Amino acid sequence: MQICPHPAEAAEPLFTALDYISGETFQVVRCCQCGQVVTAPVPMSIGRYYPAGYYGDKHGRRFPALMEWLQVKLYVWRSGQVLRRLNQKNARVLDVGCGRGLLLRAFQQKGCNVTGTEYAEGACSFAREVLKLPVRVGLLTELNFPDHSFDIVVMWHVLEHVSDPRPTLAEVSRILRPGGIFLVAVPNFGSPESRLTKSGWFHLDIPRHLSHHTRASLSEILNEAGLSPTWISSLAPEYDNFSFVQSLLNWLGAQPNLLYNWLRGHGAKVIDGKSNAGSIAATVLLAPLLGLISLPATLLLALLGRGATLTITAVKKNPPPDLP
Repeated sequence: MQICPHPAEAAEPLFTALDYISGETFQVVRCCQCGQVVTAPVPMSIGRYYPAGYYGDKHGRRFPALMEWLQVKLYVWRSGQVLRRLNQKNARVLDVGCGRGLLLRAFQQKGCNVTGTEYAEGACSFAREVLKLPVRVGLLTELNFPDHSFDIVVMWHVLEHVSDPRPTLAEVSRILRPGGIFLVAVPNFGSPESRLTKSGWFHLDIPRHLSHHTRASLSEILNEAGLSPTWISSLAPEYDNFSFVQSLLNWLGAQPNLLYNWLRGHGAKVIDGKSNAGSIAATVLLAPLLGLISLPATLLLALLGRGATLTITAVKKNPPPDLP
């Protein structure tokens, strides 16, 4: 079998989707060689699809204070859950694509020795300059960390930004010590929310999201990399209810992600220009009703393991013993 990344002649088209920021259209396709669902074509210069405010304003804020507070509290809880599973003090933690560094700081505050990575200087300026976290710039596969140099590796909603995840996961496995933990979270392309709303799905976010994962497909490529899933959840309170509301508004024909843009702070907007009156009216009138429906709906879907996101902790398998 030819090594991917995903030759065009081996792509099975699924649907077309519009980038709500640039206005360009892309295809969501399934690679017939490796089975990965991906965005096509992969942009030659991905940086231009990330507006200046994508990572927040100059103070690192993206959303209203209550939402920011909730996110920080959830990061503290999640870091604690991972450390309890590891059961080790002074863990060495790498956060790949750490962004503003809030999750990495939560690990640091629990006594961990932390390092972050980001693909560009601008993406990690808040983490470096305000939170004073050590962040290296570059792709994980190019940073050459030593073998087995981390106890925990995190990719929190980062793997979907990689078109071919297998080399990245192989690198995670190489730098993670045997018995170490990999924490990964991605949008759930196999969720009912995704299947219903398709190109309007809030978490699709093409072309920034280049690969699209289901529970089965992600578990498969983790196992291929020597990372054994031990815990899987599709409950993410900071995403679930809002994603449900925005996805249905998009599906019903409102301007894509208008509510999302409204909620972002003044210096963190990602959509320029005026909105049409119909989209404004639909968003104002329907969002509260959909918000009420979202509470029981997203909880039920999460309990069934079919929520709009996936969070997996996987353990690095011990290498087989040397044969005599």
